[in-house]
Amino acid sequence: MIFTLSIFNGQVEWLLEVIIIVLIGLIVLLFHRQISKGIWHLVLARFRHKDRPTYLAMRQPLIRPLGLLLAAIFFNTALHQVEAIPDPYFSFLLKLADTVTAMLAFWLLICVVSAFGIALVKESDEQKPRISPSAVSLLASTVRVVVIVVAIFVILSFWVDNLSGIIAGVGIGGLAIALAAQDTLANAFASLMILFDQPFEVGDWIETPDVTGSVISIGLRSTRIRPIDQSIVTIPNSKLAANVISNGTLREKRRVDLNMTLSWTLSFEQMENFRQGVLHILAEHEAIEADTYEVNFAELAGDGARLSIYFYGPADYSGVLKTQNDVNMSILELAEEYQIIFHSPTLYRNIDEPKDSPMS
Repeated sequence: MIFTLSIFNGQVEWLLEVIIIVLIGLIVLLFHRQISKGIWHLVLARFRHKDRPTYLAMRQPLIRPLGLLLAAIFFNTALHQVEAIPDPYFSFLLKLADTVTAMLAFWLLICVVSAFGIALVKESDEQKPRISPSAVSLLASTVRVVVIVVAIFVILSFWVDNLSGIIAGVGIGGLAIALAAQDTLANAFASLMILFDQPFEVGDWIETPDVTGSVISIGLRSTRIRPIDQSIVTIPNSKLAANVISNGTLREKRRVDLNMTLSWTLSFEQMENFRQGVLHILAEHEAIEADTYEVNFAELAGDGARLSIYFYGPADYSGVLKTQNDVNMSILELAEEYQIIFHSPTLYRNIDEPKDSPMS
């Protein structure tokens, strides 16, 4: 006997079609993990060849929702072919099947957003400038919220006849809420700007007109900063994004400036020997880069010759303090060698006092 499916000829013989679709659905449900793995094996081939750990991390949360969705699609299709069930019950079953299928579809979409967020963070690590993981997380969370909102309205459309009226009411209510929460929305958009422009990240030391300190966290509304007194300052992101921000963590080196005055009681030869000695100190220090220092007589004043010294030390604050201490101690030893006594604000040699005279 030859059975002709109604999907091709439109006849009433729908039973065989329903049985075949249900059997396919059962097979898909039974082997949904294997089928889903095979599909993602092809779809995520680029990530599989490039970075297998990332590929596995992306694929794992996607296997179950895709497999269940495929099975639900077959069962839902079979149900739509059934014509023997009385209408009230049949309508309810169709709505229920559509709801379940839609929920599985949106679950899969949310998992896809999370999976590709993982891939985006991984790829950004290899780029310059890299995308902040916090920015990717915030963007993925925003997309998930949008997907959930859309899913709610889609599912409501299966059960509610006058959905347009509900949407209109929600729209008016949403506009009122948006007007009442302008500051919150401004802070939310500012947080996105901060996370994607990356003027700073968590852990960076920043300076603003309002506060200087280490960034503890970057939230959706505000950023928390710990200043040097170890308190916690919370700044709205909209205000922070509008200010000039100096990121001390991103500096590659720190400049140190020293100034001193050599008294006119010193001879030109003593002054020049002292200057050359300071140059030698800077050149020999391992933390000071070559060609990043200068030692010059910047001014000839009434009380003496102004010696201007600058150099670039390590980027971290504690490192540059140690370097500055080493340089200062070496300069003190050099001053002792040339019998120079420190006076504030003048650096001079007192010819009348003996070599072992204490510093006043």
